[in-house]
Amino acid sequence: MRALDWITNHRRLLWAAGIFWLLMVLSILNRHWAMYPSFSTHDQGIFNQIFWNGTHGQFFQGTLSSGESAAVLFGGQVPDVTYQRLGQHFTPIHLLWLPLYYLFPHSATLLVLQVTLVTAGGVALYWLARQRLSEQVSLWITLGYFCAQAVIAPHLANFHDFAQIPLGIFLLLLAVERQRWGWAIAATGLVFLCREDVGIILFGFGLYFLLSRRHLWFGSGLCVASVAHLVITTTVLMPLFSEEVGTNFLAFSYANYVTGDASTVDLLVAFLRRPDRVLVDLFMPLGNTVRFMLGHWLPLLFVPAISPAAWLCTAPPLATLLLRSDTHIALSMQLRYTVMVVPGMFYGAVVWWSHHGQKLSRRTRSLWAACLCLSLLFTFTLNPSRTWSFIIPDSVDPWVHLTLTKQWGHANTVRSLLPQIPAEASVTATDNLLPHVSGRRAVLRFPALQFRDDVGATSEVDYVLVDFWQLQQYAGAFSGSRDRLLEWLPIVQGLLEGDRYGIVAAAPGIFLLQRDTPSAPTTLTEWQAFQAAIWETWEGSSNQP
Repeated sequence: MRALDWITNHRRLLWAAGIFWLLMVLSILNRHWAMYPSFSTHDQGIFNQIFWNGTHGQFFQGTLSSGESAAVLFGGQVPDVTYQRLGQHFTPIHLLWLPLYYLFPHSATLLVLQVTLVTAGGVALYWLARQRLSEQVSLWITLGYFCAQAVIAPHLANFHDFAQIPLGIFLLLLAVERQRWGWAIAATGLVFLCREDVGIILFGFGLYFLLSRRHLWFGSGLCVASVAHLVITTTVLMPLFSEEVGTNFLAFSYANYVTGDASTVDLLVAFLRRPDRVLVDLFMPLGNTVRFMLGHWLPLLFVPAISPAAWLCTAPPLATLLLRSDTHIALSMQLRYTVMVVPGMFYGAVVWWSHHGQKLSRRTRSLWAACLCLSLLFTFTLNPSRTWSFIIPDSVDPWVHLTLTKQWGHANTVRSLLPQIPAEASVTATDNLLPHVSGRRAVLRFPALQFRDDVGATSEVDYVLVDFWQLQQYAGAFSGSRDRLLEWLPIVQGLLEGDRYGIVAAAPGIFLLQRDTPSAPTTLTEWQAFQAAIWETWEGSSNQP
């Protein structure tokens, strides 16, 4: 009876969370199973291989991660099956999800897990808000979370490390509000396991508790622990696995401040030495910054813009995004980095409303509802990760629109070829196919062919799976797709001419090659006809073989 009473009393929350979860799961699984490429499909393959290796005792190892390492990108080495991703991102919390993946060892499992974590974050936010606000205001803030572009868009992309952060931080803040300090410390430790840079987010909350004098000792401890975690993980723990922090990520993301092999401490010192540059980068380009902030404020009725708590809590992560040299990536509302600002924005709104009333007027509710509708509209028209490309054209002039029938028809064609690849075989594949072939020891991103196996020997992959069909659809509207299409054709032809690989299966625009195997006459004919048609279509637009 108590359970029924609880459900009845909180049915609005449950309806909101249930609708959010269902629509998100349907959207992301449709894109995944339709094999429609997003901007980060490769990342889904990375995580799926990491989890697959984890269930086989090779924790955090992956050739796809190795392909993104400094040793491969800058050192000329080949991807290694024993490479540890903890050198790129320190994410021990993934061990918690391994039992789930063991029961359901599929790439789609990670996507459902991601949506579930984000939905649970909204429920935790509601209970956090209820500690200080009425049920009415708490529900509206939670609706703002479920309608926020910064919540929806990045979590319609592929599985990523940030999905766990809102839930962990809201649980931490809930424990603080209830003054359950043991639980607060435990939640802090759990959040620290999410990523190496999560201390930047927690430092903002420590700063708020410290300056607001609400919880001086906890705020001070959180600030110290956040800095210590950031420095220790990036300068001591991660270098035990690889030298990615300085040679790859910091030198790339903060090229305006550090070059070469730089540590986190070096970057902090560079900020202090160039306050003039820091001041300029915090505001320029102004247009991108304003759009980014408006996107976060809109579903909260712009309350974070006037909430000191929101500014304090979001200042550290916001500064790290604004100071990056690749601000077009860092300030994109559909990429995972925007999630760093979400917890501070919503907690700042909770704090502001706790000082400005517990009831909403009819006019306020109407304005807030309009803001939520606008946020959903902007999110839908953004078409994050091409999730709704079966509804929204990818290009109008020239027209590029793949209907649901086309997407699923192509995906079914690809699936008909996958059984021909043995489970233990090594594979290189194009980005949109990686999530579906990455549950194996050795997987590479085409056109890479070589990898280092478990005994340290360099080998070539057994199979090559190339999907030209997707590139064909975009080639007329997007130069990147056209250039890649024309670049990959000679690569495949070279593999065939060198007798290293032969085409063993073909479908419209899709070709499966096997090492040390002659091409079947029919599939070779299909390849030759396909290649001739492509070059005829794009003759003169690029260098031909």
